[in-house]
Amino acid sequence: MSVIAVSRGSLKAAIELSEGLRARIGSRVIEREDVLKAAERYSIGETGLETRHILAEHPPGFWETYAEARRHYLACFKAALLDFVLEGPVIYHGNLAHVLLRDVPFVLRVRINAPIEKRAESVMADRGVSREEAFRIIRAIDKQRQRWTQFLYDEDATAAVQLFDIVLNLDRITLQDSVEMVAAAVEKDAFRRTEESLGIVRDFHLAAVAQTLIMNNPETYALDLHIKADSSAGKVTVAGLVPAGNAKLIEDEIRSSLSGLKQVRDVVVDIKIG
Repeated sequence: MSVIAVSRGSLKAAIELSEGLRARIGSRVIEREDVLKAAERYSIGETGLETRHILAEHPPGFWETYAEARRHYLACFKAALLDFVLEGPVIYHGNLAHVLLRDVPFVLRVRINAPIEKRAESVMADRGVSREEAFRIIRAIDKQRQRWTQFLYDEDATAAVQLFDIVLNLDRITLQDSVEMVAAAVEKDAFRRTEESLGIVRDFHLAAVAQTLIMNNPETYALDLHIKADSSAGKVTVAGLVPAGNAKLIEDEIRSSLSGLKQVRDVVVDIKIG
């Protein structure tokens, strides 16, 4: 069985779809909070970005200085998410997986949207607020979600052609029909795990873990490096153009950062000062 990444066009709809799929196909359901907890092993807390509320605390221009923290956060989150993917079939609902896992062959990326009227009714029932207040809350949630995605990826969270395989609109189909459609799609050969596709995931995972280790080192934290990994060969390749410094010292720090990775037998460093 494959991996299903459900994007939260509507949080309630995403949860209901995920739970319906769990009952239908038996896969484990996880959400952003589960991945954040798992990412603690990669020191995601050091990034200072584990909560979206930080976006409201600073003006937009402030984030231009956070390029390194953003890379660090994404590497930690991706490594933890790939831990779950390698463990077995999983259904993730949130707003990161469809981008982070876009190159994983067996991930089915789904977005589910609910009519704003239905979303408002749900907010009114859950929070005991007026219809007008419910619409205000929904607009605020959507704006925060869009800002968060754009901050992390500089992409439009709703760009269906680029980011999603299936887009479901609950104003036209029922939730149960949505479950059946996704369950049928994930059975297609394109989304089946194979040894070849698992090898690709292991490579991505090793590269992400290597990046977290390099960014956990204060001496190499700010370097914008390109990291590739061959998990079967136990090889990690680190390349990049750095603005200043001693190339040999930087290489030594990179090698030191990766020295604890037992599965790595060969580290290739191609650093140029420019």
